[in-house]
Amino acid sequence: MLKINNVKIIGIGPIKNLELSFDNQFNIICGQNGIGKTTILDCLAQSFGINNTSVKRTAGLEKGNWDINVSINDVNQSKSFEVTSFHPNEHTYKNTQGFYNNSNDIIVFKTHRDIPYRQLDSISKDPQKNYNSFASETITGSLPNDLKNWFVNRHLWSAHKGHLDDNQIKNITLAKECFNILNPQISFSKVSPNSNDIILDTQNGEIYFEYLSSGYKSCMAVLIGLIKEVEFRYNNPSKFTKDFDGIVFIDEIDLHLHPEWQAKIYEALKIILPNAQVFTSTHSPHIIQVANPKEIIPLTLDDNNEVKINPIINQEYGCQGWTVEEILADVMGMTETRTSTYLDAVLNFNIAIDNEDFESATTQFTILDTMLHPENSLKKILKIQLTGISTND
Repeated sequence: MLKINNVKIIGIGPIKNLELSFDNQFNIICGQNGIGKTTILDCLAQSFGINNTSVKRTAGLEKGNWDINVSINDVNQSKSFEVTSFHPNEHTYKNTQGFYNNSNDIIVFKTHRDIPYRQLDSISKDPQKNYNSFASETITGSLPNDLKNWFVNRHLWSAHKGHLDDNQIKNITLAKECFNILNPQISFSKVSPNSNDIILDTQNGEIYFEYLSSGYKSCMAVLIGLIKEVEFRYNNPSKFTKDFDGIVFIDEIDLHLHPEWQAKIYEALKIILPNAQVFTSTHSPHIIQVANPKEIIPLTLDDNNEVKINPIINQEYGCQGWTVEEILADVMGMTETRTSTYLDAVLNFNIAIDNEDFESATTQFTILDTMLHPENSLKKILKIQLTGISTND
């Protein structure tokens, strides 16, 4: 069993001084662009590498460092890492080797999750990876290029009794179930015997797996990719993905996903990984809305422009009663969620109301009445205000 308890980051990327403690299951890092979400994920994941790292010190400082405390089989261990490099072309090294002996329990997904069509002329065996391979992937991330080969390999062998063990059978069954997690109208159909292509059933008929939308494939790259990576790490003996008790990092969990699917992948990960610790970053207010408060790590900038925890998140209910606009403004750091055209119309309407200028107010009301959602209650309020000055006339 592997868990990260806490980390303290000083002088790395945009982060000058930040200390974080983590939930044992799910951790969702959120905040405005450039605040350091990916930097935190990189520091955590690359604590399980060897010496190489992709992180850089903060501009203007001579060095940066992070201290991490982890639990390995219920035994707490700590390490400190120092980084001095800053230039993009400069090779970056940590002064200390990470917990690389446990790197097989680390699975990292970066933002490159596209799955282009690839012809499988033959089915190859699983790659033979070791600790060095897994340690390297804490920087590069797990790539989806071998996902199709793994899936077809397991599907074909599952037809032969005794060739796959019980955990491998459960894993390929779980992988097939992943196709309809986002959309119940999509399901696994077959592997084409002529081309080794994965064929799916949809409401419009059978399609190739690669014909799914980029968002759908990005989701499958994570969900099925997790199952594949667990099998690559545990083959003698094998392990059922739901029993994996390591750590998973996912940069931008909502990448390319439709808003309705963003909450679903969060829920799906909890089903697939009930025993793992998950770290992810997000720009999605929909994920923040459904998350448990203890899972949300909201970052903000203080008066000194330093990254800190945003105290606005309620520790009992999180953002479960917040609107999307409120999350975008107060958690994601958007200064305004409405257009300047709308704001100008509201301003001009209010000025006309204050001046009791019925003609100008009517003009602005007409604009707002056309612009607003048909069921928006603000329409009634504006109409009452307009009626009020017409009565004065």
